[in-house]
Amino acid sequence: MAIKQWVGPQGEKCFSVYVNMRSRPMPHLRFQKRVMGLKTMTEAIRTEKALVKELTMKVAQGEGHGFTWRMVVDKWAAFVDSPYFMDRQYNPSTVTDYISMMKTWTKDWLDKPAAQISRGDGREVLDKVLSQGRSKAFQKRLKNTINMIFNWGIESKIIRGVTHSPVFGLKIVLKQDKKPEILTLDEIRHLLREARDRNHPWYSIWAMALLTGMRNGELFALKWSDVDLEKGLITVQRSYNKRAKEFKSTKAGYWRTVPISDELNDLLLDLRRHVVGGDTRNSDGAGFVLRRLEPWLQGQQARVLKEFCSEISIPEIKFHTLRACFATQLLSDGVEMSKLMKIGGWRDIKTVQVYLRLAGVDERGATDGLRFLSKDVARGSNVMALFS
Repeated sequence: MAIKQWVGPQGEKCFSVYVNMRSRPMPHLRFQKRVMGLKTMTEAIRTEKALVKELTMKVAQGEGHGFTWRMVVDKWAAFVDSPYFMDRQYNPSTVTDYISMMKTWTKDWLDKPAAQISRGDGREVLDKVLSQGRSKAFQKRLKNTINMIFNWGIESKIIRGVTHSPVFGLKIVLKQDKKPEILTLDEIRHLLREARDRNHPWYSIWAMALLTGMRNGELFALKWSDVDLEKGLITVQRSYNKRAKEFKSTKAGYWRTVPISDELNDLLLDLRRHVVGGDTRNSDGAGFVLRRLEPWLQGQQARVLKEFCSEISIPEIKFHTLRACFATQLLSDGVEMSKLMKIGGWRDIKTVQVYLRLAGVDERGATDGLRFLSKDVARGSNVMALFS
């Protein structure tokens, strides 16, 4: 704020007033105004007070709309990276992905007050995803991310006057539910037998995945210090993030133990003999259980497995499917779902329920009580006649 005095062309005194008001919590909100040609200091002071009042009201009105979407996104990113955020630990690369997604797909929202972003704006963004050739799965991921950040803004009271995100309730119809690709018990045995007989370098990695249910990054990070053969337990406490090239906690965010079966014990003893025998390919000098194969270092584990499956004429599965095979086989053997979740580190029961459906445990025996056919027909003597 300033009052300036100068001498006019006729030698008379003249005054001007300049007022600049900026919001403290929302620095992007700034209002300024200048009035010139005032005749007296009294008039200048009165004008200055009026301008302060006018611009103060404008700032307050602007603050009432809440933060811009850009500010909400940046504040969310700072919050989840702070030590006060205890609900869930986000990997830095994940936060970077979310921010990039927002600044790419919601670019038109960034300098708009978040409370003024409408449901129509939300539909426009989601439609744009498909029009630019991205999948419905990505569309759903974008929607979930917007909801997550927007809801945080509402709960944190930096988005005011609204109760839902602009994409809340907008329907995304995904493709029809397909039965996931998975291997039968015979196919699992065939995979491991062929890999072992051919001395395939990935044999021990695939076998460990099938016998432990560990994720790719967890297998890569497994050390001998995590293996207790006497107690018969493996402690899964870290994972490897290839993108960030760093070791971190498991996906679930906590450590867990996997019991060592007889087959897994034999496999580990065989791997241990290589280390004791001086084969440093396994540990790479850092105590790792499994060999650091070059394709694995490059993230090519899925391609290698698919190619081998095709070669031995079984379904071409993804590497992560080995974890699903582990789950379905345990469920088929009668292992309780809660126990499976503890061993495998699943937090979402919906995922395990899919494996339950694949294993057919809930349905098995459900129709044994049906007695519709006569004894002779039930034995098969007149089946053809019945349906002819």
